[in-house]
Amino acid sequence: MALKSLMVHVDDGAGSGPRIELAARLASRFGAGLIGVYLVPAGELTPSVAALLPADAVKRRLADTGEAQHRAEALFRQAAAAGRIANFEWRAPSGFAMDAAVAHARCVDLVVLGQPDPDHAERGYAQRLAEHVLLGAASPAVFVPYADAAVEVGTRVLVAWDAGREAARAVRDALPILESAEQVVVVSLAREPVDGEAMALAQPRLAAYLRAHGIDAQFKRFEGDSIEGGERLLSQAADLGSNLIVMGGYAHSRSRELILGGVTRTMFASMTVPVLMSH
Repeated sequence: MALKSLMVHVDDGAGSGPRIELAARLASRFGAGLIGVYLVPAGELTPSVAALLPADAVKRRLADTGEAQHRAEALFRQAAAAGRIANFEWRAPSGFAMDAAVAHARCVDLVVLGQPDPDHAERGYAQRLAEHVLLGAASPAVFVPYADAAVEVGTRVLVAWDAGREAARAVRDALPILESAEQVVVVSLAREPVDGEAMALAQPRLAAYLRAHGIDAQFKRFEGDSIEGGERLLSQAADLGSNLIVMGGYAHSRSRELILGGVTRTMFASMTVPVLMSH
């Protein structure tokens, strides 16, 4: 699979710029089209709401909303032009942001989103948006850390592997990036002996699969230590100089609701490099 279309979430926050820049670099690298989708938490000014507000308040609110959107669009267009991306598109869908994000993400090869910033006022909105897209869009998503923007992404890749469905899907979704990477290291984390045995049996199959795609990966396995899985992955990424982590995005069903798994939660909370997740 080739990367032909990328979508980046654009809003009014400070993290929007690094997301757009990273998405533009990826689109330029793979010759893909880039779609900027403007989604913010503020609800629309419906006629019923407007009727309850003073006319000057309605006018100011519409002006502020329009100016913010124009600034975001200008930032997106500047990044697309700087990356010499011939095929790019700006979208500002109406309606419920979560539904719109999933709907637009379902029709692209890769989505670029931001890591929820715990100190930001809209942290809850960003978390819900990330979860909705990861669990509902059926598209791989790259999450960009809020703390820092990577100068380069996807040239040195750490793949988190547990031989499960989500991990396998993440590997397949990331193939275009893995095929062009300078280094690919597969890290397996086994908590129980039976897990280690399953991974040991699956490793030759994964190695053969990657070689068929021209990827000569290194393999590392950790068994039964006390370090939490997400922390281990982040530690290994730092040791290896990785600038992208590829992993399955896990969730558990509880009371008709999907709850993120432990390693996935750790990544959302503590990621230090961009993370590509597939569910």
